[in-house]
Amino acid sequence: MTTLDSASEPAPRRTTDLALVAALLVLTALPDAMVVPLLEELLVARYGVGPGAAHAFLSVNLIGGLCAVPLLGLAARWRRPILAVAIASVADAALLGAMWLPIGFAPTILLRAVEGAADVMVFAVVFDLVGHLGRRQGVGLRFGFAAALLSVALGSGAILGGVIARLEGGDEAARIVYLVGAGACLGAGLLAWAMRDRLRRIEGVAASPAATNTDDPRPARAPLWPLLLVAGSDRAAGGLLTGTLGLFLAEAIGLGPAIRGMLVGSVLLLMGFGAVPAGWLGDRFGDLRTRFIGAVAFAVGIAVLPPAAVSLPLLVIDAVVIGLGGAVLLPTSLSMLDRLHGGLVGMGGFRAAGDVGFLVGVVSAGLLVERLVDGVGDADVMSAYAAVFAGFGGVHLAVTAISIPVLAASDRARMDVPDT
Repeated sequence: MTTLDSASEPAPRRTTDLALVAALLVLTALPDAMVVPLLEELLVARYGVGPGAAHAFLSVNLIGGLCAVPLLGLAARWRRPILAVAIASVADAALLGAMWLPIGFAPTILLRAVEGAADVMVFAVVFDLVGHLGRRQGVGLRFGFAAALLSVALGSGAILGGVIARLEGGDEAARIVYLVGAGACLGAGLLAWAMRDRLRRIEGVAASPAATNTDDPRPARAPLWPLLLVAGSDRAAGGLLTGTLGLFLAEAIGLGPAIRGMLVGSVLLLMGFGAVPAGWLGDRFGDLRTRFIGAVAFAVGIAVLPPAAVSLPLLVIDAVVIGLGGAVLLPTSLSMLDRLHGGLVGMGGFRAAGDVGFLVGVVSAGLLVERLVDGVGDADVMSAYAAVFAGFGGVHLAVTAISIPVLAASDRARMDVPDT
């Protein structure tokens, strides 16, 4: 099949294509984080459940996300990914709208699980489109831009949820977050349907052989498991940073809320906005090499974080190292996935593996902290946290040591086998 090369098209059309995909990404990502600041109002106060059950709301959609992967395989075989993203976005809007109704806690959790399937389907199609927006040489920069935009959308969603929480009306007003999220998803579905011809044209651009042929039988196509392992380990470490780093800074170091917020926020901001230059570096020096250097810096920075906390300047330097190393992870991983495996199943599996990794990271870090830190004397708190952070850093390094050689071998095999 003859495909188009978007790099040969006029710049205004390429800019329009980028803006279209970016709009879909933002609209579908905004609702994901809106509910995070409102668990108390949406579930605890509304349905009288405990905090533990309320937090299940944030993880139960993993079930639906895993179920979405085979559905993506069907969408790829039927050549209907744009139809899939339109339907999934509208379905997501309907599910969020149903949660706005007083249906009870159990039905809400059930709908949340189903919503996870829609989330993964939309993520897979949108990020697969990012890989098709231009030539292979610039794919890292495009994925870096998409990763940064995703971080901004998630952060904006959390802020918007907090703003809604402050509206007059208390718990009843907080439910508006469901309708706002439903509106964003409905807008994405309508936009995808209205612009389906343009999106299908983007799909036809041959960004890479693997990305444009999900049925490619060549042995050069990389196995998916190293990329899934990478996604899981990255998000598990992210769970440690978002869930445990603040506790460590408070309990072991005794830092105040303002400094804690600045340190944690600076790491997350560096990881988000640093994704754009990190993607460019992946294009310039190779995504495998860039990924290796960034992953090692990220893992070592996590492992040595407690020892670095002996002084605030060292702690700040280490936070910068973690943030810059972490900025490399997502754009290079997506670039490798697009180049070495490609397809909707790969993108959907990557998202699902990352979600599972995040849950494992949050839960395991919490259990380790509870087991090692609670009940020990003040002198042993630092040692207990040091063991937790060193363990996570060591696991991340081990995943890098396992995955990079396999991906490098697949890359060499891909270069040796001619396109058919």
